Amino acid sequence: MSTIAFNESMQITMRTYLSMNYLTSAALLAKKAHALEAGRTFKDNIPSVERDEHFAFVAGAITMSAAAVEAFVNELFAECRDHGAKNQLGIASDKATLIARVWIDVPKVERESVLEKYDLALRLLDLRALDRKGEPYKAVDTLLALRNSLMHYKLVTLEAGKPPAEQTPGNFEKKLQAYFADNPLTGAGNPYFPDRVMGHGAAEWSVSTAVTFLDAYCHLLSATPPYEHLRSTFATQ
Repeated sequence: MSTIAFNESMQITMRTYLSMNYLTSAALLAKKAHALEAGRTFKDNIPSVERDEHFAFVAGAITMSAAAVEAFVNELFAECRDHGAKNQLGIASDKATLIARVWIDVPKVERESVLEKYDLALRLLDLRALDRKGEPYKAVDTLLALRNSLMHYKLVTLEAGKPPAEQTPGNFEKKLQAYFADNPLTGAGNPYFPDRVMGHGAAEWSVSTAVTFLDAYCHLLSATPPYEHLRSTFATQ
């Protein structure tokens, strides 16, 4: 989403908040994955072009959801740098100045991990840290790990057709299985990742996880989410 404003010298300024575009895009892609899955199973003779579209929709929803989480915290720091007390999250002038100084004067902050940046902003605001042992932290951490697994995919060889009872899921796979159902367009004998992961369940969960985490974070800031007016666009079915 872009905003347009006039400064004191009547110059027009524009700012684009990609976190909002990422959220709406992720939801749209999840909705498209749902439409392709509706009433179908892996036993149906689904054309390869539709399977390719389905994978693209799911992968896009996951990556866009993670991108929204990454972009939001960068936007928070940039808001304080550029808008000071007029930032859209309502951060007080003195705190906004401190956040801006850290963002400008400590370049390594920008290279910190996503969740470390969220925690740093809370520390600078003298607010309690993220609860790393509970939700929604654990869910968003898993979402970021899933996105990384797709972006930095490492090819593995697995035995096809092995009954689910004989498959031994790793710790990461167990985490994912606790969050969403398998892709119905892939049989239980297929490898869990990526085949059984890449369905509407994962896409919908990714969007919900990103929104829930950002909602909780805005609550910690005592701020109204800047995407509140777009919430109706986050539907995934």
